[in-house]
Amino acid sequence: MEHDQKLVLIDGHALIHRAFHAIQNPLTVSTTGQDVRAVFGFTNAFLKCIEEINPSHIVVTFDLPKPTFRHQLFTEYKAHRKPSPPELRSQFDVVRNLMHEFQVPIFELEGYEADDLLGTLCTQAEKFGIKSIILTGDSDTLQLVTPNVQVMMNSGTQKQTTYDINAVKNKYGGLGPEYVAQIKALQGDSSDNIPGVPGIGIKTAINLLLEFGSIDEIFNNIEFVKPPKAQTNLKEFKELAYSSYELTKIIKSAPVTLDLDQAKFGNFDRNNVIEFLSSLEFNSIIPRIPLQFENHADIPYQNTDKILNYSIVENESQLDLLIPKLQNGFSFDTETTSTNAMETKIVGISISISKNSGWYIPVGHHKGNQISQDIVVKKLSPTFSNPQILKRAHNAIFDITVLENIGIKVIGLEFDTMIAAHVLGRRNLGLKDLVLENFGVEMTKIEELIGSGRNQITMSEVEIHKASQYAISDADFTQQLYEKLNQEIIDAGLIKLTSQLEFPLIRILNLMQLNGVSVDTELLNSMSDILGNQLHQIKVEMFELIGHEFNLNSPKQLSELLFNELNLPSTRKTKSGFSTDAQSLDDLKTTLDLGNAIEADPRSYEVLSRILEFREISKIKSTYVDALPSLVNKKTQRIHTTYRQTGTSTGRISSNDPNVQNIPVRTELGRKVREAFIPKTPLNTLLAADYSQIELRVLAHFSNDLGLLQAFRNGEDIHNATASLVYNVEASDVTKDMRRIAKILNFGVIYGLSAHGISRQTD
Repeated sequence: MEHDQKLVLIDGHALIHRAFHAIQNPLTVSTTGQDVRAVFGFTNAFLKCIEEINPSHIVVTFDLPKPTFRHQLFTEYKAHRKPSPPELRSQFDVVRNLMHEFQVPIFELEGYEADDLLGTLCTQAEKFGIKSIILTGDSDTLQLVTPNVQVMMNSGTQKQTTYDINAVKNKYGGLGPEYVAQIKALQGDSSDNIPGVPGIGIKTAINLLLEFGSIDEIFNNIEFVKPPKAQTNLKEFKELAYSSYELTKIIKSAPVTLDLDQAKFGNFDRNNVIEFLSSLEFNSIIPRIPLQFENHADIPYQNTDKILNYSIVENESQLDLLIPKLQNGFSFDTETTSTNAMETKIVGISISISKNSGWYIPVGHHKGNQISQDIVVKKLSPTFSNPQILKRAHNAIFDITVLENIGIKVIGLEFDTMIAAHVLGRRNLGLKDLVLENFGVEMTKIEELIGSGRNQITMSEVEIHKASQYAISDADFTQQLYEKLNQEIIDAGLIKLTSQLEFPLIRILNLMQLNGVSVDTELLNSMSDILGNQLHQIKVEMFELIGHEFNLNSPKQLSELLFNELNLPSTRKTKSGFSTDAQSLDDLKTTLDLGNAIEADPRSYEVLSRILEFREISKIKSTYVDALPSLVNKKTQRIHTTYRQTGTSTGRISSNDPNVQNIPVRTELGRKVREAFIPKTPLNTLLAADYSQIELRVLAHFSNDLGLLQAFRNGEDIHNATASLVYNVEASDVTKDMRRIAKILNFGVIYGLSAHGISRQTD
C-alpha cells in the first residue's frame, strides 16, 4: 500500500442531522418544492473534507431504523427521541443517491449502529496500514482515536475540529480515547438516554478515573471514593454504571468487510454528479466537484471566477467608467484593517449592482496597482452623497462610519440586510450565515485570507486579487440578500417599520457614534487614586480582622476562608470550591440576618460586607474609572461607542465597546462615575431625553387597567405612583431609591420578571 493513502469514514446520519438543524430555514428545489437543506450541508462537508484531506478512499455509514443490540440490553435506549420530521427523513435517500453518484460504498447493517461500523472499518484499515479520518458530529466516536485514526467533528455548518490523541486528552482533563466510553458510562448521555450514575457529572467522572484508573478499580476501591455522595450513588447504581458502559462502548468487530478497491475514491462520472447536483439546484457547489482521476495525489479544482463578473478598479479611468453604472443604485461594503470603525484604516471598497457581478476599488493595500485614497474620495463622494441614488449594505453603520472618516458622506441608504433579517426574525445575522441559510452558499471565511492568532495579518497585507474576490462576494451577496429580503419585508407588511423607522435610524446612530462623548479624564484619574487607596485600606482591615493575609480576588482562598475558617453554610459547588459570587454572598448575609447560621463565626457578617464592598469598588475602578480614559480617541479626544439595532430581543438599542448605556447609577460611587461624562465645552449642556414610560402606556392601552389609565390621564409619574402605594407614603415623600424599585416592579410585570429576579434587582 502507498504510504500517503488515507481513508475517510463518513458518519452519514450524524452529518445529515447536524446539517438539517444548522440551517434554520428550508432550502427548497424550485421545481419540486422538496427541502434539501440537510443534503446541501452534507454535500458541503463532503467536498470540504475532500479539499482539506485529499483522501485516497472514502466510505459512508448509516443507521437503519430497526432496533440494535443496545435496545436489547436497555429497552429505553434512545426511547426519548422524537421521530425525525418528514422533511428530514426524505433527505436521507437523496444523500444515499448522491453517494452512489460519487461511487462511495455505503455500509449499514441491521442490529448495529453506524458507530459500530465506523469502529470496525477503521480497525480493518489500520491492519492495511492506512490512516483513517472519521467525519462525524458524534462525540462518542472519540473513543476510536488512535495514532492512526483521527476524528473530524463537524458542527453542521462551517466549523470543524480535528481530534487526535492529544486533543482528546485536552478535552477530557488528561484522559485518552480509551476512557471516553467509561466517562460517558459514569455521567450518562442524555442524547442517547443512557442513564449513567445519578449525581455523577463529567468533572466527577474524570476525577474518579484519573484517581483510580478504570470503572473496575473505582468499584474495587469504593470505600475510598470521595465525595461521600458520589460513593453512595456508585454503590447504589453499580449495575447501571456497567450496563451504561456496555451501551457506550463502540463495537470494532461487526460483520462487515472493508474492500479497498471499492472504497477507492475518484472512479465516478463527473457529468453524472453535475447533473444530479443541478437537479437539486446546487449550482454554487458544482465548481468544487473534483475531476475523475486515477491517482488522487493531485486533484485539480475548478475556479469559480470564470462564472462571475468580478473586476478590480485599478486606475482613475476605470473608476470614471464605473461611476455612471451606479446611478440606479448599488450595494457596497468596505474592507478595513480592524473592526473598530473609528480607529480602522480603509483598505478597499466593493460595489455590486446585480447578481454575480461587482467591482473592487483597492486603496490601502501594501502592494499592487491601486488608486490613491484622495482621488477615490473625490470621485465617489458625489455618488455616495446623492440621496437619489439608493444604497444597500450589511451592517451599514460600520461601513458608513468608515467612509465618513475618510470624507465620503453616505446619504440615501435604502436597505440594511442585517437589520432586515433581524426584523424578519432571523437568529443568525452575520452575512455568511444568512447567505448559507438563504442561498446554500458557503462563503470564504476571513480567516482563510488573514489567518488567526499570532500569525494573523491585516487585510492590507493580502494580495489585491485575493482580497477582491472576497470583498466583491460580500457586496454581491448583499445585493442578492437585498432582493430576497426586501420581498419578504413587503410580504410580511413590514415596509413602514423598516423604511420609516429602522433604516432611517441608522443615520442618526451613525452621527451619534461619530460625535462620541467627552469625558473628564482628570476626574477619573483622581478617582482611580482614591479608589486604589480605599481598596488597600479594606485589605489591611480585613487582614487584621482575620489574623492573616489572603487574596480577596481568589475564589478558592475565599471559599477556604468562608466555609472552613468562618464555618458558614456551604453554597453551590464550583470548580474551585463553593460559590463565592455576589448572589451567594448576599444569600449568606440573609441567612445570618435570619439567625439560620448559629455555628458561623461572629466575624462572618462583617467579612461578607467588606468582600462585597471590595468587589464593588474593584469593578467600578477596573471597568470604568481605569478603562474609560484608555478608550478616548486620540484624534477626537472623545469616547466613541458602537450602537446596535439588532442587539436585543425587545427592540432596544444596545451599546458596546464601550457600553455607555450601562454606566452605574444605583450607588453613590456609580453616580460619581457618571459625572465624568461632560459637555464638549462649559457653554454646552448634556440633555437627557426619553419616552415617558412608553411600555407602560402600551400596557395601559391593552389591559384597560383603570388605575394605570387614570394615572396617565392625570399626568402622574407612574413609577412615583407605584412607589407611593408600595411604601404607603405620600407621593411627595417618595425617594429616588423608592422610585427605582417601583420602576423595576412595573417593568417586571411587562417582561415576566420572577419574584427571585425582582429580589435580585431590588437588593
